[in-house]
Amino acid sequence: MTVQSLAEPVGAAAEARPAPAVLRRRLGFAQLLFVSVGAIIGSAWLFAPLFAAQAAGPAAIVAWLISGGAALLLALVYAELGAAFPVAGGLARFSYFSHGNLAGFVAGIACWLGYVAIAPIEVQAMVRYLSDAAPWLVTDTAAHTLSGWGIATSVVLLAAMSAVNLLGVQWLGEANRYLTLWKIVVPVLVAVSLLWVSFRGENFVAYGGTMPSGWNGVFAAVSTGGTLFAMLGFRTAIEMAGEATDPQRDIPRALIGSVLITCAIYVLIQVAFIGALSPEALAGGWGALSGDVLAGPLVGLAAAAGLGWLVKLLYVDSSVSPGGCGLVFTGAAARLSYAMAQNGQLPAAFLRLDRRGVPLLALGVNFAVGLVFFAPSQTWQSIVSFISSIQILSLAFGPPALLALRRSAADVARPFRLPMPRVLCGVAFFTANTIVYWCGWETNRVCLAILVGLSVLFVAVKKVTAPRERLDLVGLAWLAPYASGLAAISALGQFGAGAKVVPAGVDLVLLAVLSGVVLTVSTVGPRPRGRELPIPSTTAP
Repeated sequence: MTVQSLAEPVGAAAEARPAPAVLRRRLGFAQLLFVSVGAIIGSAWLFAPLFAAQAAGPAAIVAWLISGGAALLLALVYAELGAAFPVAGGLARFSYFSHGNLAGFVAGIACWLGYVAIAPIEVQAMVRYLSDAAPWLVTDTAAHTLSGWGIATSVVLLAAMSAVNLLGVQWLGEANRYLTLWKIVVPVLVAVSLLWVSFRGENFVAYGGTMPSGWNGVFAAVSTGGTLFAMLGFRTAIEMAGEATDPQRDIPRALIGSVLITCAIYVLIQVAFIGALSPEALAGGWGALSGDVLAGPLVGLAAAAGLGWLVKLLYVDSSVSPGGCGLVFTGAAARLSYAMAQNGQLPAAFLRLDRRGVPLLALGVNFAVGLVFFAPSQTWQSIVSFISSIQILSLAFGPPALLALRRSAADVARPFRLPMPRVLCGVAFFTANTIVYWCGWETNRVCLAILVGLSVLFVAVKKVTAPRERLDLVGLAWLAPYASGLAAISALGQFGAGAKVVPAGVDLVLLAVLSGVVLTVSTVGPRPRGRELPIPSTTAP
């Protein structure tokens, strides 16, 4: 049995579904690596150094290391899954293979919601930088909320990203290669220039010490400051695995390589940003960085250093970096919709490809949903919290899927095998849940409510439209306590709008217990009753 059989829905719904068109395998290692690197280096490098420094001061560097470590842990988990099951939209499919329909839907819809929000947030970053020269794009130059003209401009830019994706994955991969080279060179050049011209070592100790807001500031930088939001872009290579020429070899290398490369770049940028801040900018403390660095943080520092050429380069990059990242996530979101349709969780129309092998309907629907994020009340930082919470929730499904598939699909070739799987999956799962907790109850209650509401709607619709199809509700044995446990700890915890009933330290113990119980139940429980998943005996493309 070949890997293509993984793309076929199973059960009663499979009999009624036409065989989907096959995505074409055209992406090599360099393209996959650049897809992930290009998704990690987007608008975050332009804004996250500021927001992370506001939250944590010099300890923002620690926040980047925590975010990079969390991303690497999860990348190792998905390296095994992506190499063993190289299918398009893998984050929607792995949980479907391991735990069935309901778990696959929850993982897929969480990932999809995060993906469709990323292209709009990249567009917002572009418009925010442009507003320095065109203030009519925003209604408030301090908050940078979009004006009517700003919304119209954003819609045009988002449409352009969708249009580029219509040219096909090979063209997208090649275009992204050159965009990503630019996106690596420019941040490094900016960081080195600021370090050379205006570095002030005293900034790391003179304004409240190296950790002025304590560990809570570091955790806030991870969850809402944009550091984790940036690093989660590694996953885009997984979504493109169905179009990789040698996924078994290249997916693990692309995932791990992209995290290591970009984490080093982001730490360098953060060091340069902190060192380049003037005494005037820090006069009110880290939490109140003065306005001259708020609109375009790095632009303000370059201008203060007298680097006019660097200011111009940053304004050019304010379109290139977010634009390239938006292109990648626009394509990844379409592949995810395609994968959910393969699972039978979206209408079969989402499986249709145009002559270039592009899921056309998925692109159109994702564009329409993305428009919601241009509401006047939305800003770059307000969307980051939502994306960080819901994206890490979707990634948290990886460790249970890996351990379950090690048991139920033991004969599948695994070119990359995670060492000490139970230990590393346990640490990765706990880490993901902890970061969700750090995002705060104010954000988590929205994310969890959306996921629960959509899951109930999914079950209700399936009961009416496909009563013979198995929903694998056995998954509720771990999904229900998982969601309710996370909600309870977040609601009573220390972050966001939490009630602060659970003391610091005890909250982490509770998260560890919840993570251990849920991971054990999800792994040792029975496979979805009556469902023989079409797992291949070989994964050669």
